[in-house]
Amino acid sequence: MRRLAASILALAFLVLSAAPALGAVDQVKLNEIKALTQQMTSIKVQIIDKKVEAGILDQTKAEKIKKAMQERQLKVEQDIEKGEFHGFGHKKGCDRKDSAQKTE
Repeated sequence: MRRLAASILALAFLVLSAAPALGAVDQVKLNEIKALTQQMTSIKVQIIDKKVEAGILDQTKAEKIKKAMQERQLKVEQDIEKGEFHGFGHKKGCDRKDSAQKTE
């Protein structure tokens, strides 16, 4: 009985001591994510500019899209500075609950 109790306590100690290590955020990796998201935003801006040149998109809508992208990029960078990363967010119409309700 003592061995079982000792084993359970040892296991609990190991699990609890490993939790902070598993939850630690690697700042180097977050900085890599930041650089990649900056590149991604830059490429998306280039695509929007090409769409305007091709006549697929009008300039006012393109500026609105680019402004929203810049705001989102700023939010991602602020989150990374705090040591957080919340993904890229949901785009309009991508929420499964909304799309499920629309199809009904």
